[in-house]
Amino acid sequence: MIALRPIGPQDGEAFQAFVRGLSVEARTNRFLFPVKELSPAVLDALTHPDQARHIGLVAIDGERIVGEARFVALGDSGHAEFAIAVADGWQRQGLGARLLGALTAAARRVGLAMLEGEIMRTNVAMLRFIQHAGFRLKACPGDGRLTVAERSLV
Repeated sequence: MIALRPIGPQDGEAFQAFVRGLSVEARTNRFLFPVKELSPAVLDALTHPDQARHIGLVAIDGERIVGEARFVALGDSGHAEFAIAVADGWQRQGLGARLLGALTAAARRVGLAMLEGEIMRTNVAMLRFIQHAGFRLKACPGDGRLTVAERSLV
């Protein structure tokens, strides 16, 4: 059974293992460029969210992280940037939808009005998923590699 919970400092090694275990394509889709692993500074930032303006959630199978979702508030705009990643072997099993649902609920709880994110145009599965989840897609100004997905929470 998969459990969802907030990410925390204790998850550093497991989160790095999750990132390393993603395919090159999945890592590129999540971070928008190919990474092999996270730098210590990025790993620290991603495992120490303040759980108000930056909320990070993980999906856990036993001791292993198999999915991640997060948002980071964009100043005082009421908007937040979101990201989701699911381990390759767990994709298309509803885990992304569970993570997105929990993330959306958390964003509403802290009073956000809009979730938005940049998605690689080549990430057709994510574009379909996010559009099915009620997000509007539009071209990303200044970067033809990306599509912007946005969804009102009010």
